[in-house]
Amino acid sequence: MNIFCRLFGHTWWPEIDVPDIRWNTNKDGHVLTATSGEDSVRHFESCKRCGEHRDVRARSHDADRPAAQPEATKGSPGGS
Repeated sequence: MNIFCRLFGHTWWPEIDVPDIRWNTNKDGHVLTATSGEDSVRHFESCKRCGEHRDVRARSHDADRPAAQPEATKGSPGGS
């Protein structure tokens, strides 16, 4: 850990790790199709000062976010 991180705290920066996409032709050789590896997209934050990493969830506007992930509701249920 960097001395500045101990004094002032980490400077977290959002990053993603995306698998490489390979472009192959179909059987006829006319159309390109994209294939990716078995790895999924990894969301994490890294400190710009010391390079430490921590995993985080996908944010609400990320395209690779799972559809079944529930949204947080505001306010209490049944309250006015």
